[in-house]
Amino acid sequence: MKTATVSYVLVIAIMAACVEFIECDRLPTNGIRVYISSLSGNLEVKKQQQWIQMVLSGKNIDAQYIDISSNAAAKEFMREKAGPFTVPPQLFNGEEYLGDYQAFEEAVEDRRLMEFLKLN
Repeated sequence: MKTATVSYVLVIAIMAACVEFIECDRLPTNGIRVYISSLSGNLEVKKQQQWIQMVLSGKNIDAQYIDISSNAAAKEFMREKAGPFTVPPQLFNGEEYLGDYQAFEEAVEDRRLMEFLKLN
């Protein structure tokens, strides 16, 4: 029960971070951006999105979470840069594509997260 509550709180926090982009349909042009889907029925995708948010938050790295399920322009941009069949989560620094969850996880494990995010 405790895990479900934490997961719910994280999803709400991620969705709250997305409101600005959903309403105005604009995409940020700089900083770390994580493309997510708040409507994914895939539990693994939800866990990946939460893990990225926890790692970045824990390292005090500001990131913008952009929900592609409510923003067609964001979905189009993500797929244009990362590939036509790409699914969230996907990471960018500004408009530069960084990689998917697996690339993020490997960077964390190899202690090269800042290099991966191009924040050096």
